[in-house]
Amino acid sequence: MQQWTDLFLNMPLPENWMKGLLFITFGLHLLFVLLMLGTAILSLLFFLRDLLRQPSPSQHWNEHVAHSHMGLKSLAVVLGVAPLLIMQVSHSQAFFTVTVLFSYSWLAIIPLLITAFLLFDAFAHKLGSTTWLALVCGIVGVAALLTVPAIFTGALALMERPASWADFAAHGVSLDTDWMPHWVLRYLHIVGAALAFGAAFHLFYSAKNDAPKAVLLRKWLIGALAVQAIIGFALLATILPQMSSPVLTLISLGALALGSALWILRPDSTAAAYRLLALLPLIFVTMLLARQLLQNEAMAPAQAEATAWRAQKAAELAPFSQKALDAFAVKLRTVYDNGDTIYDGACEPCHGLDGRGVGSESHRLRIPATDLAALRIDRDYAYEMIRDGTPGTGMPYFRMFDREKIDALLDTLDRRFSMFAATPPPPRDISPDSLEVWIAACAKCHAANGSVTASGKAMQPPPPDFRRSSVTHERALKIITEGYPGTGMPAYRNQPEKIREDLAIISNSFRAAHNKN
Repeated sequence: MQQWTDLFLNMPLPENWMKGLLFITFGLHLLFVLLMLGTAILSLLFFLRDLLRQPSPSQHWNEHVAHSHMGLKSLAVVLGVAPLLIMQVSHSQAFFTVTVLFSYSWLAIIPLLITAFLLFDAFAHKLGSTTWLALVCGIVGVAALLTVPAIFTGALALMERPASWADFAAHGVSLDTDWMPHWVLRYLHIVGAALAFGAAFHLFYSAKNDAPKAVLLRKWLIGALAVQAIIGFALLATILPQMSSPVLTLISLGALALGSALWILRPDSTAAAYRLLALLPLIFVTMLLARQLLQNEAMAPAQAEATAWRAQKAAELAPFSQKALDAFAVKLRTVYDNGDTIYDGACEPCHGLDGRGVGSESHRLRIPATDLAALRIDRDYAYEMIRDGTPGTGMPYFRMFDREKIDALLDTLDRRFSMFAATPPPPRDISPDSLEVWIAACAKCHAANGSVTASGKAMQPPPPDFRRSSVTHERALKIITEGYPGTGMPAYRNQPEKIREDLAIISNSFRAAHNKN
């Protein structure tokens, strides 16, 4: 096996590269998710606040905030594809296990996002004109939007706890699950971060020249960051057993940056706003990096176990891999190049090794298989039958074989059964009585010239074209006497033997004459 064809045993990139890519792509995705979610929540809250203060408030600024959600959601969705794909490759066992365990809610993300996006767009367009419609669309849309991170955080929390997979599979979501507090706090932490980053975004984006709005957003930012500090400490308590020095260092650095941001935002502060722009990314990166380290450490044992198992299986199979590939290559060459193999695999079960139509599966056929050893046929006619099959019989089409393979099979048929040998010319003249019988009975299907009549073509299966196909005299006489079971060919045993002998000669005379011409 080659490294790049053994997809189940190798990663496309070194493990650390995969972790780095996952951190960057997930960070970008999460940033725009927070901005989108925060914008949606804040615009709805500002709308409700203004609505409670006066029946018909001006919604100009709220419309501006709400419309920014459209661009943010597009980036959030597009940037979410990359981390999902990377996690499928780098943590395939955990990812696919948990997505299956969360299958119902996981699939619900699609209709939830569609509902949320459509309703929030309606909210953004109606909040200045149709208040009641905007109210309904805003509440339902934001509620649907808030459900999505609950599913994602639940899946990630379970993904990091392989020991809980069996219990979750047996009992599903349960309030007494030991990781439920972590899930709830983690979800609230995401919502709080969305409010903080949404407020910060609009502080610099939509209210930088509007002092009253800036004051309002600074208050929201202070409140969101303060709540984040409280939820963060509670969340920290749920992961204390998993703490390591790098994680603790990162969390401490992030907490210090958060405290500094709160100090800058205090009401009597004169600190420049650009300091806040430096601190918020620092909070985001340190917390996300700590989260990434915790996730890697939690999933590392299961990942290492799976990697070791794959390596063990690869070592066990290595002595046989080249032998198996060689055997497969021989089989491949044989199947594609050897007509004997094609016949033995595809034709012999019905037609038999000797071509007499009594193969191992022939007893299952309603219409007996053709006696190939008695058949004398034009090569092109045989090619068409093999390629297209014979409707109404057990003879299937073999369009999976190209012309080269069918030609190889035809060579085998001719070598084994002399199928393409010439049909002997009539040994003698036939009687007028026999000709009358042919015209009266046989020509209804086979036509006077040995071709197939219109009524014959309508039959299932249609009779053969005697200008291109014949059988040995003995076989023709047997079919005329006994008929061909399952087809429209009746038995003519009531005809005198001399007539039946002549009919056999007539049926074979067409191909003899056609080939002679």
